[in-house]
Amino acid sequence: MVDLKKQYAKIKNEVDLAVEAVMESSSFINGKAVSDFSNHLSTYLDVKHVIPCANGTDALQIAMMALGLEPGDEIITPSFTYIATTEVIAL
Repeated sequence: MVDLKKQYAKIKNEVDLAVEAVMESSSFINGKAVSDFSNHLSTYLDVKHVIPCANGTDALQIAMMALGLEPGDEIITPSFTYIATTEVIAL
C-alpha cells in the first residue's frame, strides 16, 4: 500500500508553511493561494481556464452544468461508485 506518512514527511515543512500562511490570511476562498494554484495548474495543463473546486461533488456539478444537461436527459453512471457521483445528478 501507499505509505502516506512517509510521503508527507518528505514535504511536511512546505505543506505546514503553506497551510499556516492560508490560515493566517483567512483567505480560504479565492485567496492568493487559490489564485496561485489556478495559475500554476493552467500553465501545467496548458489550458486557458481552470476552475478550482472545494470537492469532487462541486467539480461534477460544474461539469454537468457545462454540458447543459436538462431534466429528463439520460445520465449513465457506474454501478460501483461513491454516492457523490449520483448525488450530483439529483441536485
